[in-house]
Amino acid sequence: MKKDLIFTPALVAVGVVLFMLRATGMPAHIAVSVVGVVMLAVYTALTKKDWKIPALEVIMRASYGLALVFGVVIMRVQGVVALAIVHKAAAALFLLALVVLSFTKLLAKKQAK
Repeated sequence: MKKDLIFTPALVAVGVVLFMLRATGMPAHIAVSVVGVVMLAVYTALTKKDWKIPALEVIMRASYGLALVFGVVIMRVQGVVALAIVHKAAAALFLLALVVLSFTKLLAKKQAK
């Protein structure tokens, strides 16, 4: 649970900063997304045995990966609105799944006491 208390706020902050592309600019957007990948990889390695809802854990990580892949595709293929929609939807799904998982883990910990 301590790992969740460290990584969840940091990953939420990464997600929020990534949604502020117009304010941060593309170089910062790319740098923050790379930091997010590293943080998510470390978080996954540290908490793999503690997954309460494995399907949602996989969806959260896959949605970050999907947003990352579509972000790279958007850089190469300009002007396709559907790509931007999928990119933003996957990013929103990542944040939603992260928040739901965090609350689920907090509630499970409170009920265990």
